[in-house]
Amino acid sequence: MEIGDMIEINRGAYKHWALYIGNGEVIHVVTPDGPSRVAFCSVSSSSSSLPCKGMVTIEMLKDVASRNTYKINNYLDDEFKPRPTDVIMGDVDKMRGRTIKYGLLGNNCEHFVTFLRYGRSKSKQADDFMKDLFIGSGLLGGVAVVAAVAFAAAAAAIKVFK
Repeated sequence: MEIGDMIEINRGAYKHWALYIGNGEVIHVVTPDGPSRVAFCSVSSSSSSLPCKGMVTIEMLKDVASRNTYKINNYLDDEFKPRPTDVIMGDVDKMRGRTIKYGLLGNNCEHFVTFLRYGRSKSKQADDFMKDLFIGSGLLGGVAVVAAVAFAAAAAAIKVFK
């Protein structure tokens, strides 16, 4: 593993994402109350009266993964150039311990690690969910709607991480 590698942790129904920062450590976003809070955030994220927050933490990869399998997955390397290690680590130093806005579709753990690695926020997991939702529901123009939602979510995420 190299500094800046994105780590995909298989949690069954979803993937959790972390970024390798050396010495067996990763930086990632967690919600204070765990998975139940994540589900609550997904339902309430459209309501400004119920803000959801995530905590940026640094932990040992073995502790974050626990009994789950994980792998390096720098899936956007063909699309975006990874930022230099010193730039990534500068942002890691700025972000550690911060509380940030959190939302499953706009500011999730995958958005966070792609921002650190590439300087661009993206979540294939969230994009796939939206595609399935809109296409599966038979909405006309679902792809255009998904693209618009993904663009808006990415723009919001970039504001949060800067």
